[in-house]
Amino acid sequence: MMTLSALNQFLKQHTPEETQRLNGVKKDYSQFPVARGKFDTPCYRFDTNLEDLRSLFLSKKVLPSYYNFAVVKQDRFENVPLHIHEWLELSYIYSGACTMTINKTTFRLKSGQMVLISQNAPHSVKRCSENDIIINFLLTREYLNGTFFERLSQDNYLTHFFIEALNTTMQESKYIVFSPEQKQNRLADLTNQFLCEFYSPSVTSGPFLDSLFTLITCEMINLFQHGMVLDHSSVDQIYTILRYIETNFADCTLSSTAEFFNMHPNYLSAYIRQHTGITYKELVQTQRLSQAAKLLRSTALSTNDISLAVGYQNTSFFFQLFRKKYGCTPMEYRNMLHASDTPNM
Repeated sequence: MMTLSALNQFLKQHTPEETQRLNGVKKDYSQFPVARGKFDTPCYRFDTNLEDLRSLFLSKKVLPSYYNFAVVKQDRFENVPLHIHEWLELSYIYSGACTMTINKTTFRLKSGQMVLISQNAPHSVKRCSENDIIINFLLTREYLNGTFFERLSQDNYLTHFFIEALNTTMQESKYIVFSPEQKQNRLADLTNQFLCEFYSPSVTSGPFLDSLFTLITCEMINLFQHGMVLDHSSVDQIYTILRYIETNFADCTLSSTAEFFNMHPNYLSAYIRQHTGITYKELVQTQRLSQAAKLLRSTALSTNDISLAVGYQNTSFFFQLFRKKYGCTPMEYRNMLHASDTPNM
């Protein structure tokens, strides 16, 4: 894998396109159609699909391809005009800064920040300087709704809650800026590690990159939920309640939870349904069964012990609920996992 120092040297090199810009050759955007709509300036539609993008960059030996999304180094020495496209764009400011306009809002992004731009959101980027390096991850909507969040939303409703909030924010504002603390920027650390592996892949590059991008996503959600808690008191309250249930799901009741938060049980029940769309009972049950599935995957505990551990004294009732959610008994669930892990002879 490439070192961080080698990554820095690599990214500072001029791409063939950047060399052309420095020599006075401007990019011709007339090949792209002008999008319909009410825009202050002409807005181009970049119709190139991800497969074409990957082939283009690979053939030019600018960047390799990676699975079902593309990674593109921003051309530093040109103004990128107002444009829209079908894929989502996750822009990472590796070094320096850049001025970006998204949906008629202009802001300055600094090193270590990321911005997630929605599909068909009109945006443009001002010409950067030598030390301003931006890396763009281009993602399809299917990837964002599928692999991007799939593994993160299954185990607890708290994460699911913030994913729904993130999607809502994206629909309303068309972008989300992630601004970590500069002294402890895990987002930058993880992304830099990803880029080191991406540009100099090892034998295990596939799963390594997959795991790193999952961690990047986790950190984005952490930053997003932190911002929500700081900015919205009502979100702070539901966040605290969800966290409490996530921690105490095995033995909490509606009455005990309401008492902890100095609420009437009926009010708490209505409050949870208003903010999550499900009942208190469904929320606790989802958490218990998800934890049971996790214990089946990661421990050798008996199904009776797992039933008790997640808060069900009646094992038969636990089996009934588990089958309804997963389509099989706890033992069948465990056996299927073991069968899938057994190598073919």
